[in-house]
Amino acid sequence: MKKILSILAITAISFSVTAQEKRETPKQNNGTKQHMRHGGKHHGQMMKNLDLTDAQKEQMKANREEYKNKMQLLKQDQHITMKEFNEKKEVLHKEQKAKMLAVLTPEQKNKMAGMKATREKQKEESYNKHFEEMKKSLALSDDQAAKLKAQHETTVANMKAIRENEKLSIEERKQQVKAVKESSKEQRKNILTADQFKKLEEMRKNKMENKAQ
Repeated sequence: MKKILSILAITAISFSVTAQEKRETPKQNNGTKQHMRHGGKHHGQMMKNLDLTDAQKEQMKANREEYKNKMQLLKQDQHITMKEFNEKKEVLHKEQKAKMLAVLTPEQKNKMAGMKATREKQKEESYNKHFEEMKKSLALSDDQAAKLKAQHETTVANMKAIRENEKLSIEERKQQVKAVKESSKEQRKNILTADQFKKLEEMRKNKMENKAQ
């Protein structure tokens, strides 16, 4: 009898551990959290600038609550694998996006596209300013500067293609973004000297830490 109880206890523990492994998600680093906060801030400002009617605001709010509730139920489901979780999460995300766009008028959709284009332009202008400061700090040669700018433009184009590819799941998108970032880092390492690369990584680290504060 004791042997049977021991086997049952071990089985129960094993099942519990397996269930946790199925759904254990990786912890977000400070950079990811910071990116999500900024993303939410920009999205909220964009919605505010669209001059939504009271009826549209109420519909948006209802859609967000519905999405939030469905996500909570999905997170509570301990009987699915991470692959299944990500697939269902992707479906909910696309559903939410479609409902949000359905609430907007054609004029508001055009205005939103214009705001996105303006934001991209501002990001590029900010990068150019930062690049000039970096060029001075690292004492880059003109050849190094030209190669880094070309590498940056390629990275931006690749990231944009990934974001706009609706066929990718969230997990596939994350993996492709990670691959682009790693490739970009290796290219920078090949362009810069060892001392320049070390200093650049320290600058990037300090920038991320300052943003997180």
